[in-house]
Amino acid sequence: MVFSGPSLRERLRTGTRASHDALERAQNQFDLTQSGDLAAFLAAQRDALSVLRDSAVELVDALDKACADIEADLSELGRDKQVRTSPTPRVDDAEGRGYVWHSQQLGMRMLARRLSDTSGPAMRFLTTSRDTEAWRALCDTLEQIPGYGPKGEAALSSANDWLALFETIHLEHARDRS
Repeated sequence: MVFSGPSLRERLRTGTRASHDALERAQNQFDLTQSGDLAAFLAAQRDALSVLRDSAVELVDALDKACADIEADLSELGRDKQVRTSPTPRVDDAEGRGYVWHSQQLGMRMLARRLSDTSGPAMRFLTTSRDTEAWRALCDTLEQIPGYGPKGEAALSSANDWLALFETIHLEHARDRS
């Protein structure tokens, strides 16, 4: 397809910046060097990814692995809290979901790099290898889709809604951590 204007990849990158920043602020409320905060952070990740997994058939294997890593980490920390359920976002789109999943993987990699010791307990989820091939494939797809128009609007709304849901879940866990 030949089109002028920004691709969906560019539109998602710029159009989700504020939502990404808000989620990062929520995630930064946790001191991951403290076991209680690490457990609360991991529980928030698990709860957010569980909602995403229920919607993202195309990502189910990767999300199942991530959730299993989180459950193992929580068990190692002695924190086997129940999953908190949340409704799916009002707008849901496969490219928007994929963008959020892969950007969160990148965020977890950057977060793990800030930790001085990732060899300690409960680091499976934060240190797992990321699927760069799937990210590149998604980027290639997003480059072929116009950033504006019905598809672009749906993907952007979906990505921002998913990021807002992730932010809300992290804020709830930050508030309730013990």
